[in-house]
Amino acid sequence: MGSTSPACFRSCIKSGIGYKRVTYLCAMQFELSLAGTDAVSNRRMTTLHLMLAFVLCGLGAGCFLLYWFTAVSPNFTSPYSPFAIFGVCSMLAGGMIAGISIFYKNWLLQGRRNILLRFLEIGLLSGGGLLFYLSDQHIPATIFIIVAFMISIATFWEAQRPAVQLVRIDKSGVSLPKNNSAKLLRWSEIEGLLLRHSILSIELTGNRLVQRNIVDTDVDPSAIEIYSASLIEENATKRAKEW
Repeated sequence: MGSTSPACFRSCIKSGIGYKRVTYLCAMQFELSLAGTDAVSNRRMTTLHLMLAFVLCGLGAGCFLLYWFTAVSPNFTSPYSPFAIFGVCSMLAGGMIAGISIFYKNWLLQGRRNILLRFLEIGLLSGGGLLFYLSDQHIPATIFIIVAFMISIATFWEAQRPAVQLVRIDKSGVSLPKNNSAKLLRWSEIEGLLLRHSILSIELTGNRLVQRNIVDTDVDPSAIEIYSASLIEENATKRAKEW
């Protein structure tokens, strides 16, 4: 993010654009894509996959340990083979997920592959919880069921997340994306708007300044600034007085 002082910001708007009315702009709407949001989301996604890969490997190691315990304990007539089978599956799945997350990230990001991998992780964690529960290991069973539930929520959030986050500028105000929703800044609380060097700067009442990095666009910045200046002037009488 760059930085622009409010005083300099207001001066740039007044001297560069001027507060003239452009009536034909009133029906327009501008959409600007936020820069860097996909990169941050993708890093978060692959990091979560890696964390779950280590959890699955740990789950597999725990199952092998319990299999060994049932083999040597006099309380068991024979080794409990489901521990060994599930341990092998968890270790293999953990290694596969870690390999995909590190070496095939671009492949993982295509289509719904990320969601399908999440379902595999949820299934293995839920299966581990069920296996521990049937073996009267209630504490680890509860832990794995809780983790599987949390991953289910994360998967639902990822499925609902829009591919591109957009800043919308129209007659109602400036809509900024916030998680899966949007925050609307009305023109009555905006004192200036400037788009320079792929940085959208919005000066608000109360000496507040909001800035967002924007993907390079073919839209003429001066058109956005003239449109915004016209609506700012139009709504100036509605602006709340500063204390």
